[in-house]
Amino acid sequence: MKQRLLIQNKTLLRLLRARGAVLFLLTLLLTSCEIKPEPINYGKDMCVFCSMTLIDKKFGAEIINSKGKVLKFDSGECMLQFLKADKEFKPSKFLITDYENPGELIDAEKAWYLFGGNIKSPMGGRLAGFKTLEAAEKTQKELSGDLLLWDKVRVLNF
Repeated sequence: MKQRLLIQNKTLLRLLRARGAVLFLLTLLLTSCEIKPEPINYGKDMCVFCSMTLIDKKFGAEIINSKGKVLKFDSGECMLQFLKADKEFKPSKFLITDYENPGELIDAEKAWYLFGGNIKSPMGGRLAGFKTLEAAEKTQKELSGDLLLWDKVRVLNF
């Protein structure tokens, strides 16, 4: 009887260890595939498209693919040129720096954009992203330019 209980306890212990290992591996797998932005390290990170160092905190962009790989750009126009040049790249998420809150990345597909006018973006494409329409309109009064949404921005030529 004691021997039988001992065997059952050892079997139960093995099952619990196996379950723990499986849960650990699943947790590791799920967290490693998480699609999330990385903070831009201004003054150190390089633009994937033009190889310039990212300097101006009012500008910057990221694309994240389905595997979680983050590509950083010094401006929205570099990100858009990269997308046109690399047809094989499969993006999952687009982020743009909020012009009004330098260094803060926002969802590029939900952002408002100011294009043209007196905007001085790093690559001279004169494109700036904004979290809200109100912020974009406020800056438009100062710098002029056209208000655009993501679908219009995607087709711009720089």
